[in-house]
This record gives sequence, structure tokens and C-alpha cells, in this order.
Amino acid sequence: MTVATSALGRDLQLVHAAQWLYSVNGEPFVPGAGDPYAGLVRGFDEDPAPFHAALAERGPLWRSRLGHWVAGPAALPALLGRPDLVVAAAVPQPEPWLPAPDRQRTTAGRDLAHRGGRGALRAAAAPLRRLVTATAAGIAPGPADLIGAVAAPLAAAGYAALLGVEDDRRAAFAAAVTDTAPCVDALLCPQTLAVTGRAAAGVRALRGLLAPSDDAETRLVLAVAGTRAATDLLGETLLSLLDRPGEWTRLGTDPTHAASAVRAAVPPQGPWHLHPLTALAPLEAAGVRIGAGDHVTLVPGPGAAAPAPYARLLLPGARAVAAEALRLLAARFPHLRPDGAPVRARRAPVTRRLVRMPALLGEEETR
Repeated sequence: MTVATSALGRDLQLVHAAQWLYSVNGEPFVPGAGDPYAGLVRGFDEDPAPFHAALAERGPLWRSRLGHWVAGPAALPALLGRPDLVVAAAVPQPEPWLPAPDRQRTTAGRDLAHRGGRGALRAAAAPLRRLVTATAAGIAPGPADLIGAVAAPLAAAGYAALLGVEDDRRAAFAAAVTDTAPCVDALLCPQTLAVTGRAAAGVRALRGLLAPSDDAETRLVLAVAGTRAATDLLGETLLSLLDRPGEWTRLGTDPTHAASAVRAAVPPQGPWHLHPLTALAPLEAAGVRIGAGDHVTLVPGPGAAAPAPYARLLLPGARAVAAEALRLLAARFPHLRPDGAPVRARRAPVTRRLVRMPALLGEEETR
């Protein structure tokens, strides 16, 4: 282990230890068991509702003991769309994958909207269908993990098509995407050193696979965060359909229903439940002054009206990939049944991603 790796591991442990410490220890002059924001971002609780309730009691915008400003639903109108608020990591990152803050403030959002928008989706429609169809054809009937064996490879195939990854590089692309699975959550919640190392290697691999090109930076964001969003949307949609055989049958007979099913499964706040931002300049919201360089986490909460702008830019591509994959799955497998309890990742406060969903695919195996 190198000195740099050892230092990184120590820093990650210190940040996560602070999250646990402040989440369980009472605060001076504040009722309750601890800092609810710290409890939320540590990522170890299956039900975040108690934390959201406690967050609401603190007011629309307040400062956590972790040093982050926490913006609830009431503060979002004053903060959404502010060019001086950019997506940024609040914990150490060995291999950054987001555009530089100044690029986000100027052209990165426009580039992302162009590269992952409707025009790009129309241009990639044929390869998207071809690659997702080929991947779906390789899924065998019977017991399956709908995340690792179904949603993840289908999402990777879809984004390989959207990003124009050459056929001989698709396997390497899918492997790198698998390694970067925790990258979005790692913006707020430190991962273990081993997971962090694999994620960093995955980002480096993707950077090499997607370069050289004029829009390599944007393609990297879509590879990391877009594929993550598509996997999560497809997983959540499949979860919502496991106990609804009538809906699954309808998907097989009405191909247009796939897009509606995906949209219905997407939370109102979009694919991210928390939005880690940094202020590039001083600003005011809800009567509070936020300084340049301060971390600000948007917490839309259940039933929020819309996702933060940057995460919203990921939705067109993620929805298109998830809907195409869902349509093909329903056509290939007439039956879908649960075969065990779904499992969500720990240390995943941003995505709350599913990591395992046992199910039975096919006909004979599900009778």
C-alpha cells in the first residue's frame, strides 16, 4: 500500500466516522438524538423517512455539524438553477469524473444536454436497439438477479450505443461501468478503500475508452452517472412490476407501455435523492448567507416537484435505455416473479440503489 493510498483510506475513514459520530450524538441546544443530515448521508438506514422528518424540523436551510448547508424543499426554489451552485464532491475523490466547477458554470450543462438529449437519442436509436437486443438475448430464463445479471448489463449496453463505443471495446466498457457503480454516492458518502480503488480504476478505464474526442468529458459523465441512472430506473421499474403480473403481460402486448412504466417508477425528484453542490460565489437563500466554497446539499424529500437541473439532464438518456430494455425483457420473458427479498446498497444516500433483486424469468420456471 502506497503512502497516498494509506492517506486516502485514513481520510475516508475520518469522514465516515464523523458522519456516524454526529448522527448518534445529541447536539447542544437542539432536541433530538443527533444530526439527521449526518444520519442520512452515512447511508446505513433502510428507511430515511425519520431523517427527512427531523430535517424538516430544522427549517428550510440550516448548517449540519458536518459543515454542509442542508436545503430542504422550501429552500429549493431559491437555489435551483443558480449558476454558482455546481455539483461537487464533499468527500475525497481519488479520480474525479465530474467537469471542473467553472466548466459546469458555463458550458458543461449545455454539452450534457446536447450529448444526452433527444437529438442524440434519435441518432443512436438503431444501435441502441441492436445492442440492448443482443444483450437481452444472452439472458437465460430461470433464477436471475434482476440487477447484476439484467439491469446493469442492459444499461451498459444502452450507453455503449449512446456513446458510440466500438464493438471490440464494449466488454471493457461494461466492466469499467460496473466498477464505477458507487461513484455518484461517493460524492457524499465515503466508500471502503477497496471499493474506492476499484471505482477510481473504472473511471480511468472509461477515460481511456472514451478518448480522444472533443466531448470526452461529457461522455465520461454519461458513462458514470447516466449508466447509473439507467440501471437504477430499470431496477426500480422491475421492482414495481414484480407483484403485478397483469402489468408485465401488458408490456409484452403493448410496447409503448414500457416508457410509461419507467416514468411511473421514477421518483419525482429524479434519479438522485440528494444533490451535493458547492457554491462558487456567495449567495443568499431563505434568509441565510452561504459563503463561496461552502458545500450545499439539496434534499428534495418525498414528493418533490422536480429534480435538480444537473441530475435532470441525465433523465432523457436513462429513461430511453431503461424503456427499451424493459420492452425487450417483457417480449422475451412472458413471466416475471419475485424469488427473494430485494437488497439496497449501504453507503448509497444519493441513489439508494438496488444491488440485488432475486427473480424468476421465463415461463416453465415461474409456473
